[in-house]
Amino acid sequence: MMLDMYRQPDKLLALVDKLLPTTIDAALALAQMSGNPRVFVAVNRGADSLMSLKQFETFYWPGFKAVVLALVEAGLTPVIHFQGCCDTRLEHFTEFPKAKIIGLFDRTDIFRAKKILGETMCICGNMPLTLLRAGTPDEIKGYAKKLIDVVGRDGGFIMSSNTVLDDADPERVRLWIEFTREYGVC
Repeated sequence: MMLDMYRQPDKLLALVDKLLPTTIDAALALAQMSGNPRVFVAVNRGADSLMSLKQFETFYWPGFKAVVLALVEAGLTPVIHFQGCCDTRLEHFTEFPKAKIIGLFDRTDIFRAKKILGETMCICGNMPLTLLRAGTPDEIKGYAKKLIDVVGRDGGFIMSSNTVLDDADPERVRLWIEFTREYGVC
């Protein structure tokens, strides 16, 4: 696909249009089979480092937006894992229906995401795995506090890591959870 954006963009757009109804139908069928109203969606090829903003707007955004809107229209809650850095994409995500989506952010500036998307979606994530693997207790508590104070202000925030915790130190994770429970109470 990355090469096709340059070599045969018209054919790529035609393929996206052709596959979109099947993609939406498959997503809705899988969600119905699971019985879970929350649907995990990974944005693993739309990050800033993988294509230009113009390419994102042309090849990625229209189809991705259509899938997310179809899930919302079906009464489902997309939980979108915005992998990598999506800083230049944030304004596009304001086009999603308000209060219908959970956005899990990996490397995106979560504080900027809160400013732009705070009224659009529930924001989740961004506790760096590096802190949970090798951070000091003060570093872990300090960053958790900043997330709660800034991103959690006025609600709409779920504390989470920026990625899976496979390589995290269990004691550091326990410290993070305990601090969040104590400090993050509404």
